[in-house]
Amino acid sequence: MDKRIEIFRLLKQEEKLTKVLIYCAKETVDDPYEKSTTKSFLNSTTIDALVRDLSPESLVWKYYGQIPMGSKELICEKKHLNTLKSADKIKIGDSYYKVRKDDSKGWAIQERQDYIVVVTELKNA
Repeated sequence: MDKRIEIFRLLKQEEKLTKVLIYCAKETVDDPYEKSTTKSFLNSTTIDALVRDLSPESLVWKYYGQIPMGSKELICEKKHLNTLKSADKIKIGDSYYKVRKDDSKGWAIQERQDYIVVVTELKNA
């Protein structure tokens, strides 16, 4: 029998989890010569996650370059990893975010033994 503490069950009992809407998008090419594309958003998926605000000082040692203001950190179950990687926009409260990506470092998703930590940045429209 596994004696690990189920962290998400405890967070749910304490009402610390937030409903987060994840929108995936399908991109179609309108004009192959000009390479103009159109995104059509699919239905949202709702997950429960612990949402924390991040300061630019907490990001600067990991992510060099332009640090976005208003970043958030999501702590959620590992089963949502592929959904978050394919997400085009994430709605937390009234604001829209996206998963932070960097060409040299890849996704800003850290996998732990029981959960994942996702760094999001504010989406411009």
